[in-house]
Amino acid sequence: MFNLNKAGMSKKRLQETGAVSALSAPSPAKPSAGAGSGRGLTARGLVVDYGSGPVLGPLDLDLPEHGIYTVLGPSGSGKSTLLRTAAGLVPGFGGHLAYGGRPLGGRDAAAAGVRVGFVPQNYGLLPWHTALANVRNALKIARPQEPRAQREQAALRWLALTGLAGLEGRYPRALSGGQQQRVAIARAFAVRPDLLLLDEPFSALDAVTREGLQSLLLESWRRQPSTMLFVTHDVEEAVLLGRQIIMLTGRGSMPSSEAASSSAGVRLIDNEAVFSQEDRNKRESEAFYEQVRQIRHLMREGW
Repeated sequence: MFNLNKAGMSKKRLQETGAVSALSAPSPAKPSAGAGSGRGLTARGLVVDYGSGPVLGPLDLDLPEHGIYTVLGPSGSGKSTLLRTAAGLVPGFGGHLAYGGRPLGGRDAAAAGVRVGFVPQNYGLLPWHTALANVRNALKIARPQEPRAQREQAALRWLALTGLAGLEGRYPRALSGGQQQRVAIARAFAVRPDLLLLDEPFSALDAVTREGLQSLLLESWRRQPSTMLFVTHDVEEAVLLGRQIIMLTGRGSMPSSEAASSSAGVRLIDNEAVFSQEDRNKRESEAFYEQVRQIRHLMREGW
């Protein structure tokens, strides 16, 4: 029997870690004033300050929906803070952040009904749940209207796709760091969020598993488009996965014929020449190597 007290604890813990947030079924909501009324993710004057000066912003962004946006930047530039703010884990911030004109991260976010999935660096797994139960519980909270059998099938399917078939009954303590990371990835995809936030999701994986999950991410996105922010320190990964690459410099924008700045400290780099290619051809293409060279040049000059 499902323990209602533990179910409440699970929901609270999942929301605290940001693994699943804004879990009510999406419902129409009027755009909040100043938050941006367009589709996709928008930020206007976004500032996060923990008391000793801004750690992020002021930041303006306009990211169309159903795109993969990889995020690069030096330590301290605000990459994880941007994701945590969108996931509702930053209690107070300045400016506005919205998805489809509906507020994110503030007091009105839950009522706005944007379904957000988050894979944090610490995985955010519930230690008293098995791998299967971690995915199953997130689905129960995020998609209560779906039949139980359908949720169960989805949980098993995503665990299998991430290479965890046969490990569904293990608790996090009995899984390696890479396996725990894959449970968190399976959970995030299974929820089918509007906005998917991934904070270095493949950092604990070996090279072969990492490349396999990169391909799975792209395939899954094509079948189930969402707006995705993907933080990485790997330039090649950023170029391989992103339709656009967001560079957080923390030092103000610099003119470049290859990059367009949205606001001080951030620049958007178009990566369509690589993104539009077939996955198996990307790594060997001249466009891939040229984009990697260009970004490394910008990194040397920009931070």
